[in-house]
Amino acid sequence: MKVGIDATLLGIWVDVTGINMALDIGTGSGVIAMLLASRGVPEIDAIDIDRLSISESNENFIKSPFSKQLHAHHQSLEAFGKHQSKKFDLIVSNPPFFDHHFLATDERINNARHTRTLTHSDLIQISKTLLMDEGRLCVVLPYSVSVNFKLEAQKNEFFLRRQLLVFPKRGLPPNRINMEFSLDPSLPCHHELLTIREEDETYSSQFKEFVSGFYLE
Repeated sequence: MKVGIDATLLGIWVDVTGINMALDIGTGSGVIAMLLASRGVPEIDAIDIDRLSISESNENFIKSPFSKQLHAHHQSLEAFGKHQSKKFDLIVSNPPFFDHHFLATDERINNARHTRTLTHSDLIQISKTLLMDEGRLCVVLPYSVSVNFKLEAQKNEFFLRRQLLVFPKRGLPPNRINMEFSLDPSLPCHHELLTIREEDETYSSQFKEFVSGFYLE
């Protein structure tokens, strides 16, 4: 699976202050988990239902400077949740977001992008059982499906604490949103904006500053 900007921005944006144990759901190549490790999270479990993705992420973990912090598991979220005794203070995910429409010919891509192997309801409900009381759930989704995700989160007593609207180009509407949910209803919600490209297709100064220290160029 290619390293996408959605996962990269989420891994950079997530607040890791005070985080000791994190879980990356649907890790793919492992980029989010490695970003969290590079930012100081001491222990990160990364799971994926796709065997080839876990092989790739495990190889990346071993070759990285953060190998002792990272643990890859070839498991579905449902299976991981049933057999997991420890609790996490952060769960991150770049989850499937299409609802069975426009299926590709590659089954691995379908499983990664479509909710047939991991519904948003399952993601929210199982994450709640795996989180500490003060824990947080962070996801990146297309802006068009974020309203339904927020409603599903509210049903399970997850409250929006922070969000980042991502605009692909100045003048265009947002196409992605990073969201952070907490189980504490008393916390205020912080709203942030990020524009990736200017109208002339060059990267914005805001985007360059955002990814500074993580991208090679």
